[in-house]
Amino acid sequence: MNICALKGGPLAVTDANLLLGRLIPDYFPKIFGKTENEPLDVEASRLAFEKLAEDINKNQEKKLELDEIVYGFIKVANETMCRPIRALTEARGHATSKHTLASFGGAGGQHACEIASLLGIKTVLIHRYSSILSAYGLALADRVYELQEPSSTFYTLQNVPSLISRLNKMTADVRSELQKQGFEDHRIHLERVLNMRFEGTDTALMVLPTEKDGHGEEDFEAAFKRVYKSEFGFLLDTKSVIVDDIKVRGIGKTFDSLGQSVYSEVAQLSQRAVDHQAKIETRHSVYFDKIGRVDDTPVFLLDNLEIGDVVEGPAMILDDTQTIVIVPGAKAVLTSKHLYITLE
Repeated sequence: MNICALKGGPLAVTDANLLLGRLIPDYFPKIFGKTENEPLDVEASRLAFEKLAEDINKNQEKKLELDEIVYGFIKVANETMCRPIRALTEARGHATSKHTLASFGGAGGQHACEIASLLGIKTVLIHRYSSILSAYGLALADRVYELQEPSSTFYTLQNVPSLISRLNKMTADVRSELQKQGFEDHRIHLERVLNMRFEGTDTALMVLPTEKDGHGEEDFEAAFKRVYKSEFGFLLDTKSVIVDDIKVRGIGKTFDSLGQSVYSEVAQLSQRAVDHQAKIETRHSVYFDKIGRVDDTPVFLLDNLEIGDVVEGPAMILDDTQTIVIVPGAKAVLTSKHLYITLE
């Protein structure tokens, strides 16, 4: 977050959001200037962008408006953020349109709706504490403890009892460690894993066992062959199977349950249009793609909204650590823990 005049750096996306009205200086931390106690300086960003606009328009027949040039920064930033998302979904054969976009970080809410639109995503989730989600998540996170030992053993009927015996010993040790950390037995989940490969290959797969014949006996070989065929499309049936490592992973559950999912909550929620007269904090001039300036964009404080309130775009929702832009055509519903945003 590098504001050109007050931090001494080049123009950045934050400058663009500021000039487009997507940040409101009065509600932004005063951390700039030499003594780091000054507010955002809109004029400093404006002067830098005007100089850039002058250079861009110098040889243009059709002069671009300042807002158009500034929004170009946002379009480039949004597309840059879309690339890794596409790489993780479309490149692996999944359609982004069938997913939900989860936004986090203090600046995430300024871009979430537009990024979702670029990806064809219709639903955006923004957690109430999305700007401090890493810290919040640490408080909710499960505790993990695992042990791993080398094996280099063929998976045969003769060797299975020895492997299972070692797994049992490691399981007991993992359970004991998590109990020492304060987890009761019903909150400890254990996973027993073998790292297996076909003889003569160098591709090993960590495998959780399947249950054999419904008697609780672990069948690692069947699980390995199922996973291997799913991964590579064939099996090396003439090759023996080697166990390179054995591992037991214990998960201490901090909570028995994190409660009702946001999707179930939204389905049951009694929704109502937000009371603009009572809950609008202020109005602000904000630039939106394909529409231009909306000079009376309503601004709401997240803490003043109630569960079930529906905010329709264009709008902005703020709290002490984040700014969320609701684009025209989008609708945000406040749940107990999230903003549930749907796009047209």
